[in-house]
Amino acid sequence: AAVKARADWVVTSSIAVELIEHLDSNGEKILWAPDKHLGRYIQKTTGADILLWDAACIVHEEFKARGLQDMRALYPQAAVLAHPESPAAVLEMADVIGSTTQIIAAARRLPNPEFIVATDQGIFHKLQQEAPDKRFIIAPTAGIREVRNVFPSRGHGLSCSRRNHQEKSKKR
Repeated sequence: AAVKARADWVVTSSIAVELIEHLDSNGEKILWAPDKHLGRYIQKTTGADILLWDAACIVHEEFKARGLQDMRALYPQAAVLAHPESPAAVLEMADVIGSTTQIIAAARRLPNPEFIVATDQGIFHKLQQEAPDKRFIIAPTAGIREVRNVFPSRGHGLSCSRRNHQEKSKKR
């Protein structure tokens, strides 16, 4: 909250690319906080010169590319849907990278019968409502070793909506 109080702009992932393109075209200097993964994704997408804050959402930080690679082998027909706050290695494996709204739209639109989803677990209830004939699987994290299928969410797990960001502390 303290960082947001000092910010010139507070945005969601759904409008971040458009805003950064605008600011960059106006020659604005950009310090991106609090999520370095989303900032890196925006930087790569727009080509803007962005100074990234060294912090990340603890929910998205947990998604691991190695586990995702193993899961793709188990579910070869599944598309991977990822939020841009996920680490770069996870985004490189994603079929769709997008905001919550964009992920839901992709699940409705794509023909895949299954989806591996790398984002806040709070989305799963809405995904099941919007595409009840499809199967949604939680992307593997450091703390989740077993495959978990999600049908209507029961609210378990961390939520990014609480804006759990951790700044990397440098020990001297």
